[in-house]
Amino acid sequence: MTLDEHAARSRLRDVAPGFKLLCALPPIAMVLWADSVLFSLLVFALMSASLMLKGGVRPADYLRWLLLPAGFLVIGTAAVAVDASASQGAFIVSAPVGGAYIGITSAGVAMAAHLCFRALASVSCLYFIAFTTPVADLGRSMASVGLPPLLVEMTLLVYRFVFLLFGTASEMATAQRSRLGYTGAASSYRALSALASNLFVFSARRAEELYVAMECRGYDGSIRVLTPSSGARQPSLAGLALLEVALLSAAIATHFGRLF
Repeated sequence: MTLDEHAARSRLRDVAPGFKLLCALPPIAMVLWADSVLFSLLVFALMSASLMLKGGVRPADYLRWLLLPAGFLVIGTAAVAVDASASQGAFIVSAPVGGAYIGITSAGVAMAAHLCFRALASVSCLYFIAFTTPVADLGRSMASVGLPPLLVEMTLLVYRFVFLLFGTASEMATAQRSRLGYTGAASSYRALSALASNLFVFSARRAEELYVAMECRGYDGSIRVLTPSSGARQPSLAGLALLEVALLSAAIATHFGRLF
């Protein structure tokens, strides 16, 4: 199931997009400022629970989507934890390389943990928006606050073309598997190289076909979508303000070391 399908089926679909942005964006700034593992875990748990309990996203689907950024995080943070020095005493685990040592230090592990949890908490906030708000609603919200129409237009087109790229890659991989691709190491290398070499060509062709189809339907430089007939739900701003104040208090306490 794609992100658009999750957003369209979400139980928070009819909540005003501006309310959801106010709910998810301030915690990202707090997480980056507080730089606390426990506060990052608090935000991650809050956003994940809101998505699954309020938004109706199944835990298995949510965990599967989390694997994508988690893979990049593991690779990136592992590199941060590794350091090099002429002295072996600073390392937890090290190996001699030439006249120096390369290994993992406690400071590197701490920095990697902070980066990992901050990134996961920020991803959970963005997922809260992506899993509950269709991109057309986001476009209307961006236009309603006065953002330039060109920026809104480019955002919608880039979003669509990114998923067109992923869809093309998925279809090509399925076709390769049907012809016994990816059955071993050698066939996997051949199939992957063929996919990489042909993906851009096929994606560019499909993007051109999509643009032609849009022009046939009257596209004149502005993407117009239907506005839902029923009014969007407007939850209590007082409740939202209370939640943000509680999170800000926790962020201040953790940042200055007075809590956790």
